[in-house]
Amino acid sequence: MTTAAAPRPPSPADMANNRRAKARLAAMLEPAVLAPGERFRPLYDIAVRSSGMTAQTRLTALTLATYANGRTGQMGQQPGLHGLATATGLSAGQVVVALRVLEDRGWVRRTGPVPYETALLQPVIPTHSMGRARAGFHHRPAVQPAA
Repeated sequence: MTTAAAPRPPSPADMANNRRAKARLAAMLEPAVLAPGERFRPLYDIAVRSSGMTAQTRLTALTLATYANGRTGQMGQQPGLHGLATATGLSAGQVVVALRVLEDRGWVRRTGPVPYETALLQPVIPTHSMGRARAGFHHRPAVQPAA
């Protein structure tokens, strides 16, 4: 009969690799910087639509972006949790779940650990999605005039 080996404690190399992985993940989730002349809203829309988010999360992200300045992405009026629920047609609980997903994946920044009812929300494009957004923006099919 064989016995399973006891798990070994992590080595310094394991710890360094873990720190590097966390640093890479943090860098990917950082908000991307807009280049001069770029507008926030078209890039955000393309990035959100091409992401692997669920429909409810995508709807929440795009609805939140309607409250932001189209050029800079800075929020003007804050809709609040119940405003987002009303605007999306989702329940407040569904919006909270969507906002948590968006925050965890780098699409929304929240001011402090306050509840979503009172938090100031800021839509952002995470670095990991900016390349796809720029590529999608420059490769959009031309609109064909109606015949």
